Amino acid sequence: MVDASKFTAEVFARAAARPDAPPRLSRAADCVLEGKFSWAEVAAGTCTHPLAQALFTPKAQEKLWPLLAEVAADLKPAPAEPKKRARASEAPPADDEDFSQLTYLEDLAEPSRHPAWPSRPDPGR
Repeated sequence: MVDASKFTAEVFARAAARPDAPPRLSRAADCVLEGKFSWAEVAAGTCTHPLAQALFTPKAQEKLWPLLAEVAADLKPAPAEPKKRARASEAPPADDEDFSQLTYLEDLAEPSRHPAWPSRPDPGR
């Protein structure tokens, strides 16, 4: 039996973005994009929407949960490597006031995770 406590919002989102996602997960992802509920609500078990509740039925446990377990296993962080000591030849640590290496608005430059889905309409229009 698969442990559903490992299914975080990130697990649901990544599983829904996969091309082999089951139809019930794809329909739930459409609802998330439409703003009906969030993956965090689904993962917490607090969402009362029927499509979110369908992700926890016995049939979903049989068909969907193995995929979610696979995605959750892929998200586990790799064992941390021991930190290497900095050598004198390496660059000195950045000054707190130096922002030249930081880029802003990076999230706007990233492509959509699922280009087939329509983007949300701007509420200001």
